Amino acid sequence: ECSYDAFVIFSSYDEVWVMNELMEKLENGVPPIHLCLHMRDFQAGKSITSNIIDEGILGSRKVIVVVSQHFIDSAWCRFEFELAQSRFMMERNANIIIIILEDVEERKTKKVFGLHKHLKKNTYLKWSRDPLSNMRFWIRLRRAIKQ
Repeated sequence: ECSYDAFVIFSSYDEVWVMNELMEKLENGVPPIHLCLHMRDFQAGKSITSNIIDEGILGSRKVIVVVSQHFIDSAWCRFEFELAQSRFMMERNANIIIIILEDVEERKTKKVFGLHKHLKKNTYLKWSRDPLSNMRFWIRLRRAIKQ
């Protein structure tokens, strides 16, 4: 039984967006969606890798990946994404939800193992400040998590 609806993989540079937008809208929405966030939900004294695997990846039904330039540059983000992919390899990839927070050049997505291929094969969500697109974004994200 999973403790969380989704584990969020993101760069610390994108933490403000994750806290103010993602966490705010999903955890305080109806019905609330329970996220696993490393700065809040990881167990102190446990290795980061064990926390990523036990709490994050095995403890959550889905994985949300927040892709930005910072994400691509972060070795930890790439590591977490690879672990998530290996968990869901046996199942179908519908368990990994990708949010494109900002445009990233295609050649850069190739730096992250499996990301380029994932973006080609699977639907992903693109963050937008435009009110109508933004409303659609939240509806689609909630639906993807609840599936």
